[in-house]
Amino acid sequence: MKRITVILLLLVSTTLSGCRDWLDINENPNYVSNADKTSLLPTVALETADKVGYELTLVGLFWSQYVVQNKNTNQYTTIMDYNLNTQSSYFTFPWSYLYVRVLPTIKEILTQCAGESNASNFELEAKTMLVYNLYLLTSLYDEVAYTEGYLAAETNTTPHFDSGEKMQQVIIGLLEEIRAMDTAKIAADESANTSSTSDMIFGGDVEQWMKFANTLYLRVLLRDFDTNRSKIEALLTENKLLDTKDAAFDNFANEADRSNPLYESDRRQLNTDQNIRCCKDILGVLSESDPRLAYYYETTDDGKFLGVSYGTLPTPAEATRLQLGAQDPVYFATIDEAYFLKAEAYARLGNASEAKNNYDAAIKAAFTRCGCTGADDFIAGDYAFDMVAGTEAMVEQIINQKWAANVRCMPIESWFDLNRTGYPTRGTTITDSKGVLGDYPYRFLYPYTSTDYNPNSPEVEPLNAKMWWHKK
Repeated sequence: MKRITVILLLLVSTTLSGCRDWLDINENPNYVSNADKTSLLPTVALETADKVGYELTLVGLFWSQYVVQNKNTNQYTTIMDYNLNTQSSYFTFPWSYLYVRVLPTIKEILTQCAGESNASNFELEAKTMLVYNLYLLTSLYDEVAYTEGYLAAETNTTPHFDSGEKMQQVIIGLLEEIRAMDTAKIAADESANTSSTSDMIFGGDVEQWMKFANTLYLRVLLRDFDTNRSKIEALLTENKLLDTKDAAFDNFANEADRSNPLYESDRRQLNTDQNIRCCKDILGVLSESDPRLAYYYETTDDGKFLGVSYGTLPTPAEATRLQLGAQDPVYFATIDEAYFLKAEAYARLGNASEAKNNYDAAIKAAFTRCGCTGADDFIAGDYAFDMVAGTEAMVEQIINQKWAANVRCMPIESWFDLNRTGYPTRGTTITDSKGVLGDYPYRFLYPYTSTDYNPNSPEVEPLNAKMWWHKK
């Protein structure tokens, strides 16, 4: 566990995990804190992790078709059936946190850094978290009030929103600013003005922060491969993505109000802990002998793994429960994802050999993250990479295995990939289930806390309205 201020962790985590409904309010989107950057930085990490680890993980688990709802309870049936509206807490809370609270806090950190001569390390960390939060917001909601909201010098409670395409360019521009930073200066500033006690992701390891930024860069560039081809090639040549450490918030304890957000809510606070059951769609990609299945899902007393098709309401006897741990990290990016991203990029560039090398490395890293062994046997057998299948078939195989690696990790990223690439293929690899929507969900709805109080908020698009980067 990274060195952190224990009192801060306890106070903030109790507020976040123990009480969620207090967020459902209309706050000034330009709120800033007067606290010092050393206390604001861990707050940014914790607030981001709470939303990624609860609402985004929960929705991602269902909408990526990893889990189903127990027939005997109804806690998450509306998520599974795509039956959500603008007042749903799964939409209002991420917006209320990430936009209303996290972005202004980051802005305050960067303002403080601009007034200091030896704070480039804090600038790197805060700006990377700015990118990550903007990436989440535009991936979920599409348009974001950036120019008239985040960037506004004066308070503006009715900002116009920037388009999703504009936000893509904003994010790329910010990442290129990060990549252009003087790494020697950052290292010197970290030595003289350490962020180790404030950094809850990498403990002050600024090299890892730059690798995290590079991993986000490739993730974003792949949304428009043809336009970004030359940048992707240059990034692959550099080869400085995450390779030794995941970008994750892992400062949890097996104690009330201090555990992983989804575990805290689903396993500790609800009146039943039997809601989330196994979806057998995972067997469309993974072999039944894959040891990661036991890391993802519980088994019966005789060691059997049971699941049902997505959209089905099983009894507990028909589907085993999703595994969750009180100290499960909340992942923002992983080593295996970095390899999968490179594998996809090389496949699209027509370099089958490098696509295979990174695909193999990704599966090995995924096994390691899950505490499993035996990856080599699967890489040589059931998961062997087909180098002659053609570009699209290679991409499909890569995304399918990436999807299978994300069950207990970053399920929201699997939903983003499903929307972007169409893989795993519904109706063949996984279940084709359209719920009450009669279609598939492609976005979060803008919450009423934004649309009811800001006349310049975008019109609410339906759940099945695709964004510019989604597969047509």
